[in-house]
Amino acid sequence: MKSIVIVLGACLTLFNIINAQKVQVGTGNSYRPFAYIDNNNVVSGYDADVLRLIAEYDKDLDFQFNGVPWNAIFVGLDSGKFDILAFQITKTKEREEKYIFSDYSYFNDISGVIVLKGSGIKDFSELHHKKIGVSLGSNYALDLERYLKKHPELGIEIVYYKNPPALIADLGTNRIQAIIGEPISSINIAKAQNIELEQTDIVLDKTPVFFVFNKGNIVLKDKVSKALKRAIDDGKISALSVKYFGKDLSK
Repeated sequence: MKSIVIVLGACLTLFNIINAQKVQVGTGNSYRPFAYIDNNNVVSGYDADVLRLIAEYDKDLDFQFNGVPWNAIFVGLDSGKFDILAFQITKTKEREEKYIFSDYSYFNDISGVIVLKGSGIKDFSELHHKKIGVSLGSNYALDLERYLKKHPELGIEIVYYKNPPALIADLGTNRIQAIIGEPISSINIAKAQNIELEQTDIVLDKTPVFFVFNKGNIVLKDKVSKALKRAIDDGKISALSVKYFGKDLSK
């Protein structure tokens, strides 16, 4: 009788695995440490690991990760290639008009001023008539544009870039004097280019990060949100943040 129960349990587990909902995830391919493809060609990073945690709470979810560049992320969601986006995405008015978001955030994105190590910049006024680089179409660009609209006396020129490595390379050669971005990933990318950056205490904004879904995918949004809440309440998301960043940036 005991052997029959064990066999039935194994069959049930196999049935659940086979029938788990395959969820196509659109995420990054080179945005360390949040979303990237590692040396073993596996999608890795904080964002992917949060979803892996969520899958432990809801065995019906089988996340299939697809690492792509930023400019392909929303195109994939719009076309139905992806069911969910996990790429350090924050809410904007335009995005909220078109998409729905997880009920809870899993990270707080910092829009900070980053400079070359040893620059000694402590205040925005020290960038008077300088050039600041931002990623084209990013929230960081919007934050800087809003700030400079309120402070035209600074005479700062915004330089737009299509990808972070080029942005950081120009900072390294002093073609620009600062960048606005997420400090952890920026400093990480710079290390690969043998460029030493440092985060200043100047922060333009602190914005929660969410998973993104098409408006018609409410059922999936609810399932992911419910499992995410359990992971948050159990302290698993906080622990993962500490593992990656040395501190809890999830709250």
